Amino acid sequence: MNSKLIRTIFLALAFGFLVLWVLEFRRAGLLESYWLLLLCIVCFLLFQFSRLKAATAAKQAGEPEAERQKSNHTAAVGGRQAAVKGKPAKNPKK
Repeated sequence: MNSKLIRTIFLALAFGFLVLWVLEFRRAGLLESYWLLLLCIVCFLLFQFSRLKAATAAKQAGEPEAERQKSNHTAAVGGRQAAVKGKPAKNPKK
């Protein structure tokens, strides 16, 4: 399944359990509605775990590409600095 779909489902479940918990808390009290609060917290934690897992996977997948871009960028910047080196830079007014 798509990770965005899974995150959306976890978030929707968490908000749904939160609403149910508030309604049940008003009706019966904390001891009878505690399980809904726990389900809400579990869904929020699963949402956060899924989000962080997807972010680290994307970071690891993009890391070799970022290294190549960084090396190309430094070569281009070095070449540009060498071409403009004879010109004095203007200082911005503060």
